[in-house]
Amino acid sequence: MDMNSAVRLRPQVTLLGALAGVAAWLFWDVLYVEMIGDLRLFMAFGAATFGTFFMLLALVGPARFWPSLPWSVGVSGIGAGLLYWASYRYAVVETFLNAGYPLVSFWLLLVIATPFVAARLRAPDGWTSYPALFDLSWRIFVRYLSALLFTALFWGLLALSNALLNLVGLDLMSWIQRAEPLSWVLTGAVFGLALAVVHELRDYLSPYLLLQLLRLLMPVVLLVVVVFLLALPFQGLSHLVGNLSAAGTLMTAALAAIMLISVSVDRDSMDEVHLPSMRFMVQLLSLLVPVLAVLAVYALWLRVQDYGWTPQRLMAATVAGVVLLYGVAYGGAVAFRRNWAGRIRTANVRLALMTLCITVIWLSPALVPERISANNQLARYRAGILLAKDLPLQEMARQWGVAGTNALGQIREDKTLAERITALEAEVPLTAADLRATVALQMPVLGANALSVSQLTDIGEDTLAQWHQSCDRPVTGGPGCALVFGDYLPGQNGHTALLLLNTGAGVVTVSGLRLVEGKLQFWGYAMDLMQGAAYDLPLSFLESVHAGTARIAPPEINALIVGEHAVFPHN
Repeated sequence: MDMNSAVRLRPQVTLLGALAGVAAWLFWDVLYVEMIGDLRLFMAFGAATFGTFFMLLALVGPARFWPSLPWSVGVSGIGAGLLYWASYRYAVVETFLNAGYPLVSFWLLLVIATPFVAARLRAPDGWTSYPALFDLSWRIFVRYLSALLFTALFWGLLALSNALLNLVGLDLMSWIQRAEPLSWVLTGAVFGLALAVVHELRDYLSPYLLLQLLRLLMPVVLLVVVVFLLALPFQGLSHLVGNLSAAGTLMTAALAAIMLISVSVDRDSMDEVHLPSMRFMVQLLSLLVPVLAVLAVYALWLRVQDYGWTPQRLMAATVAGVVLLYGVAYGGAVAFRRNWAGRIRTANVRLALMTLCITVIWLSPALVPERISANNQLARYRAGILLAKDLPLQEMARQWGVAGTNALGQIREDKTLAERITALEAEVPLTAADLRATVALQMPVLGANALSVSQLTDIGEDTLAQWHQSCDRPVTGGPGCALVFGDYLPGQNGHTALLLLNTGAGVVTVSGLRLVEGKLQFWGYAMDLMQGAAYDLPLSFLESVHAGTARIAPPEINALIVGEHAVFPHN
């Protein structure tokens, strides 16, 4: 980049970043606090504004400001309009946003669309050019990552400067915080300046190094996938089928493989891997991706057969379907042998556009996950597949929006359910203080005194709501929750505990907690010597705890003990 271009770009992008900071301050510290106007319009206007800044900051540099502006406003406006339209699935906007998929769909739409827009601005007829899309996508990623790191470094330096000035009685941070917009403006301006500098030095700070490092992970991922698939017939499918966490792990592994394959085939035949051993590994992993995808789909499908559709399972099914299509495309490209890398590159463009369409569909009336889930659960109940006690009435009333409320209206006259529905409608939503008091009363505690409200002050409101819901799902002998304190680890003196929660899906999850200065905090994770990480355990596990047949004792293993160390082989 010549000096004149650099002189123009730096103030331009720095100003853009500063304006983004001002917008963030206005939205979160002024408008949101005052709650001015309709919250739906506030959400839509905020999405359009931040989406526009996100795209502009990514595009300016590779493209000029004025050609980038209408594209940024247009794409962000479409996404915000879809978000606003979809929000009417819920009576309350906060509940809509807490559903997860609205914001994921909106930002995924912007992230996928931005490289296509950048390629279109570079060459009007080149918006589907894979070399351009590949290059621009990774350059945008590296620019944003570098700018985020530099902004974090800037605030770290300010914190250090503040500590130094405190020694002479000056408080820099207090002054910055008192000038309310200043911290927002500084963050945005520094971020924008970093974006501009990284673009100027793109010949030196290119994605090439990152791509080469990622390629080094190919043998590791391939080895893990091969070992998993070879061990699967001997270990059986008992920990796989019908297990949502297992399906998620399989999909994550498949997505990691897809990314490494795309990195290996690179932007064109000149830059793709040429070493015969690496090409063989890429081909083999491409053939194994559809196997991982099929296993994930199978595990998810069995889960749906047992418990029906929910919005979360529909999201998982969508991801699994996309992963399966990638797997079929990659495996098919390798199976045809000739020009397999070129076929993968072509498939990547088409599959990216397809994913873009799917994000739009999720925010359109064509796919309303709450309605699909509510209708499916009602159909299962009416067919006798689902028992009345297992019907997710609370989720319908609290989490599935207008469709859930309508579903409750259809079964209001059912004598088996009338009392539960009436009780749900009479419930007043609990505040955070109410939740802490309720959970403290609900939660059976073994090995320590009953919980106090003060011990729960570090636990988030959403987490407390999950605990409350689990406790309301009784099992034989007690509520669907328990907190078991014990001397699990040396030196903890009974400050560690295991939290058991009934998920409502026929399994119990276990989490590790500990008391720190009289407050409960999550700590580490639970392990089962029989199956590794204790993600899902049978309901009988919690029932045994309530029955008093569970005990805290060393497991039946031998260890080599030297001083404070106890070492044993673990697989």
